[in-house]
Amino acid sequence: MSLFVLLLGGICLGLMTSMNGQLASYFNVFEISFLVHAIGAVILLGYILFKKGEKLRIGGAPGYVYFVGFFGVALVATGSISAAKIGATLTMALSVSGQLLISAVIDHFGFFHVPRVPFNWKRIPAFLIIAAGLLIMIYA
Repeated sequence: MSLFVLLLGGICLGLMTSMNGQLASYFNVFEISFLVHAIGAVILLGYILFKKGEKLRIGGAPGYVYFVGFFGVALVATGSISAAKIGATLTMALSVSGQLLISAVIDHFGFFHVPRVPFNWKRIPAFLIIAAGLLIMIYA
């Protein structure tokens, strides 16, 4: 079930990136990011307050984790700019490649309390295949 949910999340991210690229012809990237996050906040606030009946808690986490808001804005803004200029496929390929690289570093060192998964040199061919795929997509 969780693999399907991840696949569905990836599909949603691809759809969002494509639609954000279209929005880029109507709004600037900060307006797009505001729109995306405002709609998401309203939906989530409604779910938290009405469906769950819980109080909204924002404090209590380590300070650095609140940078996720900045990363969300960066993801929407860069995706919107890129999709409008280079298309959704290359935008997503570059984005996923960046995610894989930083995730490998985070896993290797166990940053942010994720389980430590030391880098295995057997992964090098996979990273090279991804790099080759990116080069083909960029220059084909």
